[in-house]
Amino acid sequence: MSDNATTSVSALFETREAADYAIEHLVQQHGLNRADIFVEPAGDDNTAGNRISGGDANKGDDAGDDAPLRGALKVSADVAQDHAGIVEGTFREMGGQDIARR
Repeated sequence: MSDNATTSVSALFETREAADYAIEHLVQQHGLNRADIFVEPAGDDNTAGNRISGGDANKGDDAGDDAPLRGALKVSADVAQDHAGIVEGTFREMGGQDIARR
């Protein structure tokens, strides 16, 4: 008999780029359903992370004026318990911090 219990694994990411990489890795490399992965600000304010990243980082002095940098992004994935270790490892590999399982 298999265990159908699910758990939520979360991590904080410094940039939207890092969060996006983690999500894409889970979807493309591990076959997770994108609908089971969530991104939200770690705090109360809307944010794009703690620092400029991705295409904005290459714009020089014009970068970052339109993206709110007010804190980390929390990425969480609802998965079967036997896949939680894969998610934790991916989050760690992609720079996730404060990884938690609930």
